[in-house]
Amino acid sequence: MCAVHFRPPEPEPRTRPEIIMVGSGKGGVGKTCFSVNLSVEIARRGWRVVLLDADLSCSNVETLLGFQPHIRLDEFLRAHKATRLDGVLCQTPIENLKLIPGTTGLLDVAHPRYQRKVALIRALRKLDADVVLVDLDAGAHLNTLDFFRMEQTRGITVINPERTSIDNAFKFLRAALFRQIERFYHSPEVGLLLRRNHTLPDFLGCIQQSPAFSDDIRASVAAEIRQIAAAFQPQVVVNKCSTVHEANVAFNILSKYARQHLLIDPEFLGHIFFDQFVTESVNSGVPFIRSKPKMQISSCIVDMANRLGYF
Repeated sequence: MCAVHFRPPEPEPRTRPEIIMVGSGKGGVGKTCFSVNLSVEIARRGWRVVLLDADLSCSNVETLLGFQPHIRLDEFLRAHKATRLDGVLCQTPIENLKLIPGTTGLLDVAHPRYQRKVALIRALRKLDADVVLVDLDAGAHLNTLDFFRMEQTRGITVINPERTSIDNAFKFLRAALFRQIERFYHSPEVGLLLRRNHTLPDFLGCIQQSPAFSDDIRASVAAEIRQIAAAFQPQVVVNKCSTVHEANVAFNILSKYARQHLLIDPEFLGHIFFDQFVTESVNSGVPFIRSKPKMQISSCIVDMANRLGYF
């Protein structure tokens, strides 16, 4: 089904934005291209969208949008008392879409203190927008994990239908879940056990056997951890697939790993077909959802925007 450009009724403004985190286990899977095109499509429908380039070392979202911002996220991260992001918001060439450009990649902003990350997360909730889409750095860096498991957000993981990408996506989801457990307890004993186990069932087994905890504590911790895992419901996008069957197989493999070894149940958000035109779109600085709205890959973006509820 082809994407049809129409002017829908203006959506009702939200009191606080929905925040969507987009991550991946490795670079090169098309995470940023997905983030940009999804943002453009949601903005086209009349929603007020802010796209944050949260790659703190190698940001490039503005390249895909075809413009050069006059300010960067560095300004917020270096201003220790700053609590709002309005000063680093840039209007893009696309109506309803604003960008918070990534950093310059200099060492002081590539690795901000945890307090500044917390301030940035809080500032996202204050933005005057309906949707805030955050394009994260690839891989399981602490900066990325702290954003991806931010409370009251939607987490999307982008993969390719290759074994290496699926394996790295599993490791990314495991790191995100274990990081949340670690931050929840602030316990040296729990942290040590997390670093020694590769799966959540193994970790729970160590909790049951650890002399550091009483029987009551063991039961309580095990119940809490299962609740944390149950609440972790990442969505998955399979990019660069040749067929729908190939996308389904890739998702099913990742989902099986996640259920067995992490006790989580990912949701399949959608797929994007491999298309040589994507490279041309990136190099031209015009998102393919705008330049080629009737192409099959654009229809894939349209379908996922619908599934996310942005009609």
